[in-house]
Amino acid sequence: MKQKNTDGGREARQAQRRRNALWSAVVSTGTMLLTALVLLWLRAGLNPAGIVSKLLLVFAVLDLGSILPVWILLKTRLKEIQGGEEDAASQY
Repeated sequence: MKQKNTDGGREARQAQRRRNALWSAVVSTGTMLLTALVLLWLRAGLNPAGIVSKLLLVFAVLDLGSILPVWILLKTRLKEIQGGEEDAASQY
């Protein structure tokens, strides 16, 4: 009987997971940036002293502030993929 090489398949799955994780982080960052820009654009047409203008500014800042955690989580996810935690969990 011919024995199959399972390491090649594992590495290919890990590479695919890394690509998917990176793509997800890039898309999330782009979406957050676009949303913040739209909020700031909407705010530009309003009275700066108004409550709606201040709320739009707060939401834009919160949106921009959530970009950094996305990349921190990506780093953690890449470490998990490299360590093989998903491969081990898929066996159960």
